[in-house]
Amino acid sequence: MPKAQMEIPGTERPKVKAIEIAADEYVAVRDKRMKLTQQECEAKTKLIEAMLSNRDKLSVDGEGNHIYVFDDEKVVLSELTKVKVRRVADDDGDEDEE
Repeated sequence: MPKAQMEIPGTERPKVKAIEIAADEYVAVRDKRMKLTQQECEAKTKLIEAMLSNRDKLSVDGEGNHIYVFDDEKVVLSELTKVKVRRVADDDGDEDEE
């Protein structure tokens, strides 16, 4: 572990408690998001695997995408093994979740 640099009197770094508190809050939220991103990637991989293993039970659209619709969700698996889930009502749209 590196040795802490000795501070010369009169050149100490300023301490701003509000910045330290805000930074700590940000780090906590960032770390939660990063953990959720990892969980999202794992869940997406499971979804792709489930779609691939059940490909024969799925309908296929004109572009060769495999489609599965349930409740108000539509799962689309492209030929490039990319998956999107969107609300059926938003099917026309740009609000895809990958």
